Amino acid sequence: MKQLVKEINEIFENANIDGETIEKINKEKAIFPFTLMEKKMAYLLFKNIITYETYCILNKEYIERNKYIELFDLAPRTFGETWAEKHILFLFPDFIKATKRNLKTLYPKFVGEFDLWIDNTRIEVKACRANDNESKGRIASRAYLHEEAKSNSFKYHYQQLKPSCCDIFIWIGVCRDKILYWVLTSDELIKSGKMSPQHRNKDTGDKEKAVFEGQVFLTEEELEEYKVEKQEILNKIREKMNQN
Repeated sequence: MKQLVKEINEIFENANIDGETIEKINKEKAIFPFTLMEKKMAYLLFKNIITYETYCILNKEYIERNKYIELFDLAPRTFGETWAEKHILFLFPDFIKATKRNLKTLYPKFVGEFDLWIDNTRIEVKACRANDNESKGRIASRAYLHEEAKSNSFKYHYQQLKPSCCDIFIWIGVCRDKILYWVLTSDELIKSGKMSPQHRNKDTGDKEKAVFEGQVFLTEEELEEYKVEKQEILNKIREKMNQN
């Protein structure tokens, strides 16, 4: 929205619209879908200051900058546990959703410890949204563009990681305008030394326990070696498993 506000304000300034008119528009009550920006653009169209083609260009550019903004309005559990898994299943229908019923013969001892299954491989999916943690307000209003996340060295946070319970991790990073993917094995995560304890309890808070639960905070630069293009996720998983 900041970019659109800047562009519209610049058009008003360059058109030499008098301050009284601008003040009147700014003071008018604005309720969706008749937002302040829509009112300003309607005025510009009415006065033939911009063409409909220009309006469409502004709209298209705004959509491109915010094509994943709706994901920032999802509740944390819905985003992390429901959307992320469904997203990967949509991209690659060959994956099997891990349930006791689906894995009854393939992996009889399944007790809910991973999300997806393919080629005798246990897969855990995690997702994180990139946003400004220093500002206040709803998360969608703080969502980063990809370049903003990079320039601010945003640390993607993946939690409840249990390397002993899966073979592969698929980590998803969501920005307003881009979705990023990283694929790594459980061994790679352990050897990275980046995982820290998350819950200090007798069952999962100790690295010496059979099931250790941890978390990571990593920038895109730190995740670079695991980065993979969307269409190559499944191939990368198979490649990594064949190397083990």
